[in-house]
Amino acid sequence: MAVKTLASIISEIEKQKTKVGQIKAILDNDSEALRTVFEFTFDPMLQWLVPDTDPPYRPLTEAIDQEGNFYREIKKLVYFTNTPEGLNTRQVKREQLYIQVLESIDAEDAKLLLRMRRKEIKVMVWAIKEAYPKMTGHWK
Repeated sequence: MAVKTLASIISEIEKQKTKVGQIKAILDNDSEALRTVFEFTFDPMLQWLVPDTDPPYRPLTEAIDQEGNFYREIKKLVYFTNTPEGLNTRQVKREQLYIQVLESIDAEDAKLLLRMRRKEIKVMVWAIKEAYPKMTGHWK
């Protein structure tokens, strides 16, 4: 069975128009990777340290089966934000790694990563807070 991309899971959640529907979709698809997507999109303490513009990268073609790669690559998000790992990474290295991640994951997941940086995920913060109260306790 093919792995659902994180982009398809986020799309499924975004299609739910009520808080209850979004909470159910979040919990039905719960994973550490999904929680990481929300954390790096909505946590007010995390600031992205990569340029605001989309970098030049070559998205993978649909023929290349990489649906599960973002689940493995998501741990590298710490290098793109103001985490200790990110603050200890030179800017040139950070931007190179960012492009490498974008080029190694499914094309739709790459678009999701760009949307995360731009904070364009259309999931209700209240739904995330209710689904993950421990993770979101310090969010406004």
